[in-house]
Amino acid sequence: MKLTMIKTFALFLAITTATTAGLATTFVQQFGYDAPDGNRITGFIYQSAETPKDAPLAVLMHGLMGSSLYWLADDNGMHGDDITAELIERGYRVLALDARFHGARIVDVKPIEHVKNARKGDSAGYEAMILQTVADYRFILDRTFKNYPDTSRVLVVGYSMGAQMATLLAAEDARVTHLVTMVPPAVHNVPAVSPISHAPKVTVPWLLLMANKDEYSTKSQNADLVAAAGRKPDVHYFDSKHVLPDTYVGTVESWLDQITQ
Repeated sequence: MKLTMIKTFALFLAITTATTAGLATTFVQQFGYDAPDGNRITGFIYQSAETPKDAPLAVLMHGLMGSSLYWLADDNGMHGDDITAELIERGYRVLALDARFHGARIVDVKPIEHVKNARKGDSAGYEAMILQTVADYRFILDRTFKNYPDTSRVLVVGYSMGAQMATLLAAEDARVTHLVTMVPPAVHNVPAVSPISHAPKVTVPWLLLMANKDEYSTKSQNADLVAAAGRKPDVHYFDSKHVLPDTYVGTVESWLDQITQ
């Protein structure tokens, strides 16, 4: 595990150096905290040198088999770096964690094993992975609000598994003021952490991006999620599979324009 963390940190340094080179006034602060259950939480805060203490906060959640670096890596296939750059340009303080069993938190059991077990009827590991990661985000929000108590807005953004977790966080944490989710998986086989089980408690402005050919959520399941939401989300469909076309970034940018008017 130590070797994995060293490799991940080396990659982190390489990526942040390349990413911040074009934004000379921005910087990334890596952190590590112990969660209440003793598990080590890893992630980063990304902000500008001019970011005020009351700046809006963007909380980013990556997908399965990814890491917090998804939001920094240059030209990644799902354009997480483009979303981050847009948020920084708009004055957000950006926060992202590695989900449990991901990134610098990889242990002997890889996350895909929890997915496979859940498909076989043993969902305990997968359920714990999701719920504990959401709890980690709430723990880090506590710490962030101690440092920045006047934070003006909390925007939660998630892709795939991250969209699933973002829905849970928005349903549970009253500090969340806005939500953006890209292709949340249905996960009906693990109802305790399925987006539709928590959508009725999501009452904040919500941009929901979906794919008509999604391998992990059918058209019917997508429609059910929209209908279940506690507040009608702004829904946009793309004629794609689970990996959205790069045009989705423009849709997110337009929605951000609306919520800041």
